[in-house]
Amino acid sequence: MIYRKEEYVEHVEDDKEFPIRQIDRLDEVDGDGQRFIGRAVLNMHTNVGVQQLPVSFEIEADTIQDAFAKYVETGTPVIEETKERIVNRMEELRRQQQNRIVTPGDAGGDIVNLNDFQPNA
Repeated sequence: MIYRKEEYVEHVEDDKEFPIRQIDRLDEVDGDGQRFIGRAVLNMHTNVGVQQLPVSFEIEADTIQDAFAKYVETGTPVIEETKERIVNRMEELRRQQQNRIVTPGDAGGDIVNLNDFQPNA
C-alpha cells in the first residue's frame, strides 16, 4: 500500500508530559483509508548524556481531531513500556559487566542500540 503523509503538531502549554504532540496522517493513495501515527521523543539519561529515542504508535481514530484527543491515552502505555524495556536491558548489561572477568586487551562494554526498543507499530 502507498500512503501520502501529512504532519500535524499540537502545542499544549499546560501539559508537562506531552507539551508537543505530533501525529502523521497517512492517507491511502489508491483508496479512501487513513491511519494516524503518533510520534514522541523519549529522553533517556545515560552515562554519555541524554539520548533521544523516537517512539511511534498507531492511534485508532476517524479524524485528526479524534487522534489528538486520544494521543495521551494511546501514547502513554507505549512510552512507558519502551522505558521499562530500556531500563531492564540497561540493568541486565550492568549486571553482566559486574560479573565479567576482565582480561588484558578487553575492549570492555556492550553496545546498546536504542532502536532495538522501538515498539511494534
